[in-house]
Amino acid sequence: MTSEAKERPTWGLLPEDILESLKYKQWQNTRKLKSLLKEDTMFPLQIPLKPPRGSAALENINHFQSFISHWKIFTEDKNRHACDVIWESRNFRSLSEQEIPIQLKIPDVGALACLLGKSEERQLSEWQSKITYIFDALSAFYVRSGFAEQCQTEKPQSEASDKVSKERMLFLTLIDHLEKLDKFDYSGLDLLVKLIPQLKQGMGEGCYLRALPVTYVDTKFIENNLRIIESITVALLDESIEEVGLISWLHCKDKPKDWLLIKPLCEQTKEALGGVPLLRLSSDTLLEFELPARNILIIENEQSCLSLNSVPDTIAISGGGKNVAWMKAGWLVTKKVGYWGDIDSEGLSILSDARSKLSTITPLMMDAVTVEAYLSRMVPEPDSVSKEPIALTEEELDLFNRLRSEQFVNARLEQERLPMDYVTKNIASWLG
Repeated sequence: MTSEAKERPTWGLLPEDILESLKYKQWQNTRKLKSLLKEDTMFPLQIPLKPPRGSAALENINHFQSFISHWKIFTEDKNRHACDVIWESRNFRSLSEQEIPIQLKIPDVGALACLLGKSEERQLSEWQSKITYIFDALSAFYVRSGFAEQCQTEKPQSEASDKVSKERMLFLTLIDHLEKLDKFDYSGLDLLVKLIPQLKQGMGEGCYLRALPVTYVDTKFIENNLRIIESITVALLDESIEEVGLISWLHCKDKPKDWLLIKPLCEQTKEALGGVPLLRLSSDTLLEFELPARNILIIENEQSCLSLNSVPDTIAISGGGKNVAWMKAGWLVTKKVGYWGDIDSEGLSILSDARSKLSTITPLMMDAVTVEAYLSRMVPEPDSVSKEPIALTEEELDLFNRLRSEQFVNARLEQERLPMDYVTKNIASWLG
């Protein structure tokens, strides 16, 4: 409401009051606007104008006259809008019978946009144009392709009703993605409608999304617009995609993530890796790819990993932090596997998770002996894990509880704080 409107009585809303309210509550409210665009049943909108009651008109006769005159002008201005003002005859004390406006009726979303102004009209027209473009481009597809195959054994009227249902689902989907439609120019829409007919279940078997075998459309476009593409395929191709996701439906491999640092610790293992001194592999890759060393040393911190050299027949894997899911890889069972992390509640919790994936793992330098030897190098632990880990030995669990109960001045001994001679000695002992 304008400052002038705030000073007026609460009855007798003027056209500018209604327009301001409609713009804020209906058009600029994305959720409400999408509902209006989806549901014709919400129209006509019937907006009460709050006419005066009792003696209110006499108490503020100037506003009463302004109220009537403004709505008369609005009613006569049919060139600007397609809305109706409902009038009603009422008697007021000391006034003759008066025709007063009681309600504004807006028949449809087009009339609403026209009423609100040129900007809203242009916006609605642009949405309608883009949606029509998509419908026209895809209509032949969902009649001709897999949709038609699904319907060929059914009655003709069933096919027609299913087509209507598909069209309705597509329309609702596009309304849900209005923000994305706003960002698409027509070259983007062209890519979208040329892509959808090419999508088939399982077509991405064994490849990443960026390697999907499609023509004309670049795969970066698919990656950047995955949500709307997925929603359209749900509407037109297969509703089960909503449950499994488009990536799984296409049988594409997930984008590599959780990159781990791989460092061969001797010349033998370096040569077995093609002479590469360092490389990155995703945790998914390590589930299947066996590293060419008899000994595997898993290290929580990359810097500690980089400090190591000259460890026979050993490859180090570091940088995973809490990500130990890959340690259920079957090939690790045939290896001698050590784990070295920080001594604190979180580090011991990660050790527990690692052991739950690989029961034969051997912890290195994560014991009370190491803590007692380097008490002066301990630092505070910002966040302590409160729940007891389930896969610690009795000694490890005792150390966990001692750290958590503040038995030590500080509760974290970072692995980088250990001197290299101590580290080298312990790794040599582990190798036997």
